[in-house]
Amino acid sequence: MPRFGRGRPASQPGDGESRPERPQPSARAGRGDPSERPQPSARAGRGDPSERPSHYDRRAELIRRTPLTSTGTVRLTFRVVDGRPFSFFPGYFVTVESEIPGVGRRHSPYCILSRPGRAPVFELIVRMVDGGDRSAYLGSLKPGDVLGFRGPGGHSMLPRNQGLAMVLLATGVGIGPLLSLSSELLSTGFTRPIRLFWGLRLAEDICLTDELDALADDHPTFSYQISLSQPPPDWKGLRGRLTESVPPLLGSLGGIDYRLVGNGAMTEEMAVALGDMGVGKEVIYREAYFNIRHKADPAVLSAIRSRFTASDLIAPSAIESGDLFHLERPLGARRRLPPKEQ
Repeated sequence: MPRFGRGRPASQPGDGESRPERPQPSARAGRGDPSERPQPSARAGRGDPSERPSHYDRRAELIRRTPLTSTGTVRLTFRVVDGRPFSFFPGYFVTVESEIPGVGRRHSPYCILSRPGRAPVFELIVRMVDGGDRSAYLGSLKPGDVLGFRGPGGHSMLPRNQGLAMVLLATGVGIGPLLSLSSELLSTGFTRPIRLFWGLRLAEDICLTDELDALADDHPTFSYQISLSQPPPDWKGLRGRLTESVPPLLGSLGGIDYRLVGNGAMTEEMAVALGDMGVGKEVIYREAYFNIRHKADPAVLSAIRSRFTASDLIAPSAIESGDLFHLERPLGARRRLPPKEQ
């Protein structure tokens, strides 16, 4: 089940849903005609739960289920059938309501894989997890089944500054919104370089290469590389976690918009390391699906920083450590003053 960490404010407004109107004074509790006041059983948080209005009142029909890997990754294609508008930006998600036997209703957010131009059809990429009742619910759906959901909503991943190149890092199903983002940008005339790095564990986890290859063939400014943390002996791609394989490949760090999506360990460590190397927070967007409270270990961060070869920015970490200009002591070190004479 994906969980979402902090990201940058949306570059575009809108969540596809209208806001409820504010009640008039005569209808507020404690005012107006007492006979018109809501009865206790009708108040929020009381009464029969089955009679409470649901926020998950949107409906979409599953029209296709496509297994992508032997390790449990599937693509689910839905068509919105409730007759209401369905508009979104890359990075938006829908929150799915599932009825789990013996547990009850559960709600899980899933980022949209498809690009906005295909609405009201949208796609999700889901990894079936052993013992995961919510992913199992989605995996059990068959074409023709109708899904209850809420949304779409979230933060847009579209760049605010179209003049910057983009570096995109994803782990696992975090590829979903970044494929949506890349497809949308390239189809609308984005001309700056886009470099996508996708971290997976096994070669058997690799999928979506047809779409990625098509983008690379049609758009010379787009490229992608896959890094495996447990590669087979004959693997010719990148090896290791993204925090190990990507830093040496970034010849420069300035003039780039970064998107980090997936495992919270990767998003946290890479975001902090980039900041330590001089990259501004305003160009780092991160979205953690799990491990959202991960705190980077200082030794791990030091190792990541040592892998960067770029030197186009002034790194705060170098200033603090005294490495800049071969300083003998950190700039912030206080000089010890001689004791005052009595």
